[in-house]
Amino acid sequence: MLAAVTRVIACAMVLTGAVLVAAPGRAETKMAAGLTFVAEDGSALTIKEIGANGQLTGTVTTQAGCGAKKPQPMTGWYYPDVAGGALAFSVNWEGCKSVTTWSAQYSNATGSFRALWHLAVASAPLWNGIVAGAQTFVVQPTKK
Repeated sequence: MLAAVTRVIACAMVLTGAVLVAAPGRAETKMAAGLTFVAEDGSALTIKEIGANGQLTGTVTTQAGCGAKKPQPMTGWYYPDVAGGALAFSVNWEGCKSVTTWSAQYSNATGSFRALWHLAVASAPLWNGIVAGAQTFVVQPTKK
């Protein structure tokens, strides 16, 4: 079963171009409170706390759309593993009548994760009431 899952993940990474490689000589970055990750569109995820049970808290700041440039509360879950871990987090966009949830696998080697997301708008069911996409988030250097 594990071999089959590994093959599926490898195929998905090749098909989506999601292969992330660590820079030579770069130290591993384990998921931790206080880290900030930035996506290619400028969206930022800041991890405030990771509870003993894996519960995440923090903020997400988007650069576009409703709620742009205003940090929004985030909650989610992180399940660590030797090479990284699985994470999911959600935001209720204040005043925007919408919610977004991201699901990803984190890599200690690259300090990044490729996330799939779904945004749902609070309204009567519409053909475009749920939007989906993908983002790559990369850890930012900590400020000293």
